[in-house]
Amino acid sequence: MLGAASTFAQAQVPPTGDVQVFRNALETVFVFPRVGPVDKKGELVAAADLTGQVRQALVNLRLMASRVGVAPAHFVTLTIYGADSSLREVLEKSAREAFSDWGPATAFVEAKNLRPTGALVEVEAVAVVRGLKPGK
Repeated sequence: MLGAASTFAQAQVPPTGDVQVFRNALETVFVFPRVGPVDKKGELVAAADLTGQVRQALVNLRLMASRVGVAPAHFVTLTIYGADSSLREVLEKSAREAFSDWGPATAFVEAKNLRPTGALVEVEAVAVVRGLKPGK
């Protein structure tokens, strides 16, 4: 529960949308909700190419993170949403290979209606930054 010294905010961060920010005196928690494999215009990248979509979704996640002062080492969880459970192994392997510097806990969730239409994957992440100064 958020205490009196805690704050909550949402920031619009391209290319895919809102980042939720929870802040207290010791740490800031960033929640990056379901980031998809889209370009700057919000259009699907790498249609029917699973590895390409994973790569683009993770590039978008890193880009969003860097814009709010979050480094890859700050991520504590990474959830991969895939269109089919048979994709789990491939998705997790692609994420590990493309971003070997990340060490967050990783989970896979089978999901329908991924965004945009035709997407095979979306990623969601939580990052924790200690001692981040207000305004960062």
